[in-house]
Amino acid sequence: MQTSKLYHPVLNVKIAGELSKARPSYFGLSTDSSFPDIRSLLEYPAETANCKADDPIEITLTANGESHVLFTGLVYFVSVDRGYCYVTLADGYSNLCCARIKAAYRKENAKVILQDILEKSGITKTAITCPAVELARFSTDTVRAEWGIIQLIKALEEHGHAGLSFFFDETDTFHFGTINDTGKNDGAVYEFETAKNILKKGDGWIEVLPLPIRHSQEIVLDSVQTLVQRTELHISGSTSRLRLYYKGRAHD
Repeated sequence: MQTSKLYHPVLNVKIAGELSKARPSYFGLSTDSSFPDIRSLLEYPAETANCKADDPIEITLTANGESHVLFTGLVYFVSVDRGYCYVTLADGYSNLCCARIKAAYRKENAKVILQDILEKSGITKTAITCPAVELARFSTDTVRAEWGIIQLIKALEEHGHAGLSFFFDETDTFHFGTINDTGKNDGAVYEFETAKNILKKGDGWIEVLPLPIRHSQEIVLDSVQTLVQRTELHISGSTSRLRLYYKGRAHD
């Protein structure tokens, strides 16, 4: 367990392998266990921005003397408006949206089908727990690779395997599985206590200082172990916060 203490967060951005000298004026990152895609945005004063679409990018957070990776992916879109440069980021999920597949399998193992879809999408870093099910028939028209995986999950549900999901983690590794195996984000289990290191709280959510926490990670809240459902991270010069939405105990 790690107890979160008060600190000043420092954000570092590597673009095309080089540490950016310019400091972003804002970074936002949202993750949700119900959706495989993330929402992430960097903002710079326009005259300091130095990036372009498809540049690889890595964002780390220094907190309490430790460095943590928050995001790994690429620059998806760059726009300038009213003196600011807005940089939309994307992880490997964009590969699944861009790649097109046409599946036609008979008596094939589900894991082989999944690996074929990922290979056609150019995805090599994976953490997969796939049920050992042979599908009598699995076929699709030409569809986005993302939709192929969704169809595969539906086929596995029909064979009694529920709770499967997929997403990309902070290192841009593809995850596939359930909350009991690789279908969750790994990371330290942080402890939060009311009136100690919780800045705000509401019905089903708390606000804390920025930490490397994403959806489906376990936390300890007022001595009760809980599972994070959604995260909303905002880091800027004036206000830096991480809002965590949770639901129930971790293994209910």
